[in-house]
Amino acid sequence: MKFKQLLTKIQSLQENAPEETEGGGLFIGDPQGKKGPSALTNKGTFNLKLPRSLDAINAMLQGFSSKDYIDPDEVVAIIKQKLNHFGFDFEMRNSLQDGENVFQLVQYGSPQLGVYGQNPYDDVNEKGFKQGDGIKEKLGYSLDMVVNVQKGSNMLRKINVMIVPAMDGSIRDVDNGTDPGCGCQH
Repeated sequence: MKFKQLLTKIQSLQENAPEETEGGGLFIGDPQGKKGPSALTNKGTFNLKLPRSLDAINAMLQGFSSKDYIDPDEVVAIIKQKLNHFGFDFEMRNSLQDGENVFQLVQYGSPQLGVYGQNPYDDVNEKGFKQGDGIKEKLGYSLDMVVNVQKGSNMLRKINVMIVPAMDGSIRDVDNGTDPGCGCQH
C-alpha cells in the first residue's frame, strides 16, 4: 500500500485532520455550494443578536464532537483558537475531567478580567467603568461552553461541545477570588 492510500484511510483518525463535517466547519465554503454550510460564510456570526449566530457556531463545534480523541485537552485548545475568530475566549484549565466541564465565555475581552466599557455620558468618577463578559449586555444572559467528555470502550475519549445559556450569571457576577472593581487578584 502506498503512503497516499494509507493516508486517505486513516485521515478520519487524525486529530488535526481537515474539518469537512456535516453541518458546518471552518473554511468549507459557500452555504449553497456542494460542500454545505460553513460557520465563516454565515453573515455576521460574531453578532450574537442575530438569531442563527449561535447555531452556526454550535454547528462548527458539532464537527469536533463527531470524532474520538486520545487527548481531549488538545482539542479544547484548538476549539479556543477557533472561537477566537468570533471574539470568544475562555480560561483554559489544566486538564479536562471525564464528564461535564463548563467554561464561562467572554466576547472581546479577557477571561481573567472580563470586558471593560464606558458610556461617554457617565461620570467615571461616580460610576466607574462598566465590567462584564461582553455577552450579557447583548443577550441579557451569559454564555457557557459545555464540554462533555466520555471514555469509550476503545480507551479513546469522545467529546460533545456546545455553547449554552449560563445558569449562574455573568463571569463578573461570580466571586472567583478577584476584586470586582478592577479584576485583579489581591
